[in-house]
Amino acid sequence: MEYRYGFITLSVVICFLVCFVVTTAISQEERSTNRSNARSDLPLFRWVYISSAIFGCCVWSLHFVALLAFHRATYVAYDLIMALGSILVTVFGIMATFALRDRLPRTRTASVLPGILLGLSIVAMHYQGLSAMYAWSHITFDTISVTASVGLTLGFAIAALIRGRTLIGLIRRIEVAAWLALALCGLHFTATIDEAAPTPVPVDDAATIVASTQLGLAFGSVSLLVLCAGLMTLFLQRHLSQRSLIEMDRMRLLGDLAHEVLLIHRDGQVLEVNSAGSRLFGRPIEDIIGRPILDLFSEAGAPALTRRAHQRSEDLQPEEFEAQTATGLLVPVELSCRRIEFGGEPATAVALRDLSALRRDEARIRHLALHDALTDLPNRYLMEQRIGHALDVATASGETIAIIYLDLDRFKPINDLHGHATGDALLVQVAKRLLSELRASDTLARIGGDEFVVVLSPVPSPAHVSEVTGRLIAGLARPFHLDLQIVTIGASAGIALYPQDGRTVESLLRAADTALYRVKDEGRGGLRFFEASMNAQLHARRQLEQELSGAIDRDELQLFYQPIVNAKTGEIETFEALIRWRHPVRGLVSPVEFIPLAEQADLIAAIGQWVIDTACAAAATWPKPWRVSVNVSPSQFRQSDVPALAAAALARNALDANRLVIEITESVFIQDAANAVDVLSRLRRQGVHLALDDFGSGYSSLSYLQRFKFDKIKIDQSFVRRLGQSSDTLTIIHAIANLGHNLGLHVTVEGVETAEQLAILKEIGFDQMQGYLFGKPAPTLTVTDFEQARLRAMFQEPDLRAWA
Repeated sequence: MEYRYGFITLSVVICFLVCFVVTTAISQEERSTNRSNARSDLPLFRWVYISSAIFGCCVWSLHFVALLAFHRATYVAYDLIMALGSILVTVFGIMATFALRDRLPRTRTASVLPGILLGLSIVAMHYQGLSAMYAWSHITFDTISVTASVGLTLGFAIAALIRGRTLIGLIRRIEVAAWLALALCGLHFTATIDEAAPTPVPVDDAATIVASTQLGLAFGSVSLLVLCAGLMTLFLQRHLSQRSLIEMDRMRLLGDLAHEVLLIHRDGQVLEVNSAGSRLFGRPIEDIIGRPILDLFSEAGAPALTRRAHQRSEDLQPEEFEAQTATGLLVPVELSCRRIEFGGEPATAVALRDLSALRRDEARIRHLALHDALTDLPNRYLMEQRIGHALDVATASGETIAIIYLDLDRFKPINDLHGHATGDALLVQVAKRLLSELRASDTLARIGGDEFVVVLSPVPSPAHVSEVTGRLIAGLARPFHLDLQIVTIGASAGIALYPQDGRTVESLLRAADTALYRVKDEGRGGLRFFEASMNAQLHARRQLEQELSGAIDRDELQLFYQPIVNAKTGEIETFEALIRWRHPVRGLVSPVEFIPLAEQADLIAAIGQWVIDTACAAAATWPKPWRVSVNVSPSQFRQSDVPALAAAALARNALDANRLVIEITESVFIQDAANAVDVLSRLRRQGVHLALDDFGSGYSSLSYLQRFKFDKIKIDQSFVRRLGQSSDTLTIIHAIANLGHNLGLHVTVEGVETAEQLAILKEIGFDQMQGYLFGKPAPTLTVTDFEQARLRAMFQEPDLRAWA
């Protein structure tokens, strides 16, 4: 038998191109699958269909081209229907091979079965194609050559599948293509060596017969063109895929630079996520990609997430959810999303902002609003809430509750002698000792400098109350060890019982306070229950109220002024007006003593009007346009028309409204927040500046800052006193300062008394500072050039001060 070397060359070229195109397509698919880490069955089967069809058709065409390599003297033709039917054997066999390969692990042993299936598919196609051949002589098959052809095909096919477990690199793809080509060529050029015998056979149906030369040339030419076009398309697709991967890497890099979590999902399945997402969810990136997005959030958020998936992009607003970590921890996040195009298809880009730090800051501030900053005990507001609740329970059950008013003895001398730091440390230990004597159902609150209130609920008898109070007093009488010092104090206690001594929070506290005053009058260190006979002491207090009512007319009230300086330059910007009462017998009385008395006696309105008018009159005479700051108590705020008083004082003294600052505490909002906002708005329209005083010491609710925008907040001086003792104090001051600045408010810190405190506070970035370090309250202003230079020098850098 003679060979046509032109056809041999053509068949070998086609054979190798077929095998190389298929191996390259497989490698491209595997690279994309591994890169995305989100394989799904749909792309897999779509690729199997296309690759199997192309490979099967090309192998089938190769069969007929290879047969033309044999030159026969006899005429050869093919049954067209039977020849075309053999293509199905190839396509479905190769399709089953690729599908099985993808399902099995990539090991040597597991690659044998797909190799056998591939070899058998090629052998079956080949011999079915030969069966479709008609010739003017009988065609016979040599058993040895047939066996050899099947063995070679199976061996080379298995070798190709084993070596093709990974197709990374051009050399490996060429090697696998060569093994596949050997499987195909080995079959054709082994099984067809001696197939013809000289016995003529008839051709029954000429309509379905096609000459072999025309059929082979047609299939060979078309297959070569298809392969060339496919190869070019494959390289173009690879180039585009590479560009897409580069863009994806760039997007992931940009995402990793962001602090927010960025992820992309399609139909609820995560396609991409940045490193911040890995940290938030506590999972590696490859474990997040491919997961349903609902698995990354709490079950409670599933309905809202599903609802958002059906909303228009322009209707999607940021919303809060709880992300779920790998350990089950729920993390509050703010979710924002937009529709985008990703990989040529619609997808959704999601941004998650971790709200954990914000929630911690809010919780810390809420806790601070209800607790004493030094001892962490409930403050007055929380105490009154708990007493009110205890009264409701006692009224329904008929039980008795007790209010114990405790005041420390000899605390002020220790505070003055050893300093505020020692005094604060003593108060912390006092709180711990008191708590150790109380039940979980009882309440201990700090309501003043050295004043505590205990709420016992319920109590079985007055004797039990007396026993508990005795233990509290005895516990405080034991020495306290403060660093290297040992100090001894005592305590006095006044007791009021519900319902006999009062039926409201105010009446019970007043009764316990009255009993406490009796103990102090009797020498301290003991306890007394409230008695009706104590009304005599109440009469004395009324006498003091009477004297206070005439203090304005007798010119006994006086304003002292304390400077407030710029926290960056040291320049004086404001003077705070502080009221004092020069009692003819008692001497200089602190406002802490007589302002509550004035509020109870309805004298605060007249006193407050005098303060505003006197402060404006003084400011009008100052040599520089410094502002004057006036405190307005909650009672004055509710009992008088503060905007009208301020307007009249400004007009009467020809003072610009911009130079008046009204300071209030958050207590003005408690009884009637809506009215408080209305009054403050009237003051704002007049041009008066507004400050929220003692921020952090009472019920400093964030909702008040939302309802009304103050010009500034003043951080209570109790925080400054604790600087250097606890890292939490500096953290809280930082949090409040950042909160104020983020809301666009000026922040003033009070109580700066030492250079060490100043050094720490300058680093935070306050707007103003106030304290004894800059100047004590004085009845007249003595702002000399030397004094102003001294203040400025405090805020200069060391090298500038040295140069100066």
